[in-house]
Amino acid sequence: MAVAHPPIRTPFFYGWVIVAVSFLGNWITAPLNPVVFSIFIVSLRNDLGVSLGTLAWCISLRQISAGISAPVLGNLVDKYGSRWLGAGCALWAGLCLCALSYAGNIWWMYGLFFVSGFSGFGVFGGGQIVTGVPPANWFVAKRGRAVSYATMGGGLGTASWSFISSYLVTTIGWREAWFLYGIMIAAVLVPAYALLMRRNPEDVGLFPDGATSAPVEASAAPAAGSKRPVAETNFTLQQAMRTSTLWLMVLAFTLHTFATNPILFLRVPFWTDAGVLPFWIGLAVAADPFVVMLFTLVFGYMVERFPLKVITLTGGTFRALSMLPLLVVSPYAVWAFAHNVTWGVGSAGMGTGQNLSIPAYFGRRAQGAIRGFTAPIMIGAGSMSPPLIGGLVDAGILTDRMVFIGAAAMMFFAGSLFLVMKTPTLPVEAPEAVRARN
Repeated sequence: MAVAHPPIRTPFFYGWVIVAVSFLGNWITAPLNPVVFSIFIVSLRNDLGVSLGTLAWCISLRQISAGISAPVLGNLVDKYGSRWLGAGCALWAGLCLCALSYAGNIWWMYGLFFVSGFSGFGVFGGGQIVTGVPPANWFVAKRGRAVSYATMGGGLGTASWSFISSYLVTTIGWREAWFLYGIMIAAVLVPAYALLMRRNPEDVGLFPDGATSAPVEASAAPAAGSKRPVAETNFTLQQAMRTSTLWLMVLAFTLHTFATNPILFLRVPFWTDAGVLPFWIGLAVAADPFVVMLFTLVFGYMVERFPLKVITLTGGTFRALSMLPLLVVSPYAVWAFAHNVTWGVGSAGMGTGQNLSIPAYFGRRAQGAIRGFTAPIMIGAGSMSPPLIGGLVDAGILTDRMVFIGAAAMMFFAGSLFLVMKTPTLPVEAPEAVRARN
């Protein structure tokens, strides 16, 4: 059982501080994600003398360890919040990046990438537990915009650190760049989580969205004459696992993640081999997250007015369309920009769906546990796709064109799956059972 903190009194709803810390966490740990890592690939291949498929295992190993740790992190966040857990994870992430600057061979890199995944930061595919759960816990009616604000930190981080990495790798080197990133993460994020993060509004004498009374669960039996609206239905992990909605959701985002990671890994070398200058590649990659930020905000407001399935279908459709510019074999930078802009719109749609689906369909009480259960499946699929696809490309079994066409089909199908999802319902419980559970 979590221990409540002293009541917090601020001129504005404290939930926005939680959003700001989550935004900061997503922003400053972006050097850990696959997009920024792709900027380092060419230098790593030259310095370490390894193939594309061999390097792909770095991201895969990080994703695997993130999947292993996700159930533990999810349950800890539900019980105790992200305050001290997030601070510890930030310190661990920073130390791992500093250690990477001393990597002398691929096996050293494999080990450090693997242990860095336990931090839970910089992971795609549903693994953003220490940054994704807190804002969703503090908001219900305004959850769409709150989560979108926090998520925008990842877009800003990917944009800024991709561009900065392109400069640092060519000036001071990839080792020094990673060391600087590690120091920055530890020095900024540890105190931010330790001083400002809290588990949920009820722990500090507040209610979601800054309301003056608590929301009523759909599964609860309100007192006679109560006019309080039903706010949400809260499922336990076991109850969620018995619904088809959860498994369709897992299938959709697993396909999406499996298709995403090889593209993130292949596109920079693809453009380099096509003759696009590194400067333009860096700008094109940086344009992607700026588009993600803009449309994450748009979709965050839209989801408060339109069904979530509309947002995810839009995301899957734009992700599929983003493959078209990659199919145009041309050394012109304009195609790289066209891909990244369209990809960014799709990323925002699917990312919004991924961040909001669990609290939207299953409530906020056990969202950490549910995220922790689903994340290893989605992350596992994403972790295996880069080395699998990269190895097949290196062996000449697959061509880049085949990969792009396959990814387009999977991404569109993933978004379309939400059209057949139904809002799950809990079996009616007796009032005594509800009181006993609470």
